[in-house]
Amino acid sequence: MPIRTHRGRAAVYRSFWGWPLRSPTHLAGAVLLLSIFAVGLGLVLPSGGHDPATAAPSSRTRVNQFDPASRAAVPGTGLGNLVPSTPQSAQAPAEALSTAVSWVDAFLTVPDGITSARWAEQMRPYTTDEVFPVLLSVDPSNVPKGHVSGSPRTVSAGAGKAEVDVPTTAMVVRLLLVPTPSGWRVAGFDKAG
Repeated sequence: MPIRTHRGRAAVYRSFWGWPLRSPTHLAGAVLLLSIFAVGLGLVLPSGGHDPATAAPSSRTRVNQFDPASRAAVPGTGLGNLVPSTPQSAQAPAEALSTAVSWVDAFLTVPDGITSARWAEQMRPYTTDEVFPVLLSVDPSNVPKGHVSGSPRTVSAGAGKAEVDVPTTAMVVRLLLVPTPSGWRVAGFDKAG
């Protein structure tokens, strides 16, 4: 049925939207109804957020950070998508720090003529099963010569993971460590800085 008033359709709409401003009681009622609607909508709709710490690791190819001159491709093991979104100041457990030093020591131990498989086996006791295949793809001749030159430093530590920097004579190695049934293991590695 068409609206037939001497003031027209715009006047009808104006009177409808102007209702909350007619009195303080109308305004309070309109605000209360709008608040109830917003809260109900917030409870009904699912949250669209995803926890970035549980995102799957990237499978993209990236440049070998340990030998910039070679630019050899190494499957993505970067810590970019595993770094916590908020900085945490807790200290990593002593076992995690010990594992980090042992892993870096094995990483930098590259005897002449060693094969990739034998070199990666040195780190198997300290590495998760998911990262071990990445180590097999690294050419040991691209690993810089050096040794651990200081104490490991906790970058961040939280529930179920720790990020640790281990200084060496060649570079600073950043490791992501996670607890496993066998103890703390390296789940990601990169060059710090």
